[in-house]
Amino acid sequence: MTAAAKLPQSAADDCVLGLDVGGTSTRVVAIDLAGNRLATGHSGGGNPVSHGAANSVRNVSDAIAQVLVSVAPERVRAVVMGIAGITNMRNDAGEPMFDPVWREAGLTCPVRLVADAVVAFAAGTAEPSGTVLIAGTGAIATAIDKHRLAGRRSDGYGWLLGDLGSGFWLGREAVSATLRHLDNIGPGGPMVDSVVKAITSGTETPAINRIIQEVMAVEPVRLSRFAPLVTQAANDGDPVAEGLISEAAGHLVRSIELIHIDPAQPVVLAGSLASGDTPVSRRVRAALSARQPDLLVHKATDGAAGAAWLAAAMVMTDADRLRDLHSVFLPAEAQS
Repeated sequence: MTAAAKLPQSAADDCVLGLDVGGTSTRVVAIDLAGNRLATGHSGGGNPVSHGAANSVRNVSDAIAQVLVSVAPERVRAVVMGIAGITNMRNDAGEPMFDPVWREAGLTCPVRLVADAVVAFAAGTAEPSGTVLIAGTGAIATAIDKHRLAGRRSDGYGWLLGDLGSGFWLGREAVSATLRHLDNIGPGGPMVDSVVKAITSGTETPAINRIIQEVMAVEPVRLSRFAPLVTQAANDGDPVAEGLISEAAGHLVRSIELIHIDPAQPVVLAGSLASGDTPVSRRVRAALSARQPDLLVHKATDGAAGAAWLAAAMVMTDADRLRDLHSVFLPAEAQS
């Protein structure tokens, strides 16, 4: 079945909800079992680690409410929500944190909470097992077994202890390279110039002092805002930026290789750095292809749709039809 094909209309009365809950945004999609998108919802970040439990619950509730304006709750057969840190999601009373959301929305169907990595993997392939690399602000590679975490991971240790090759890492290295140049112990170039301009424009404070003050005054993870300056400079041929991109890709490929055991299983690249059209993604894919020419590498696309497909798997028993449904829920260009 092609990506544009539709499944029988008789399946269209029921639908599923998929939620992709991240630190930046919460996205919800309702898709019927014929593959038609019925409604979408979008709200602020829903990760309780970064936003707190109350804000997380409110943002998830808001996004679901947007969908249920168009879709009656009784039509929903199953819900899957992908979110980081699912092992300890309870409120002060010990109740599962998001249970009040489902009750208030009128949803009585089964709800499954899975790790964001499981949703990212499903957003790239219909296969049940393999490895997913998520590289955005942070970076982690983890093994997936039958649409569950397999217990093997590399990195994902956070800005202080790891996340090598991530957007944070690129931003930190870019600022460090800039400071070395200003101290006359490192090369300059377009990337360095762009970092200096981004931080010191319109100030009279000496550049090196201003940069240090600005970086120290905010959360360390905000260094990731400089990552686009690195990728842009690398695209323009800046050797300093190209060196950082090469090093970042090396870290990410190493993480994949530490986790990926079965060469017959696919690797899914997810996150803005790994799945987008970035120099990091291109180098990661080239390195994987050079080392394992037969390796299947896919790009994750829509995490919410990946979660919805996992929800469909909860209510469908026909494995072939479920696989066909994946190509309808998610675009074929996710594959390589």
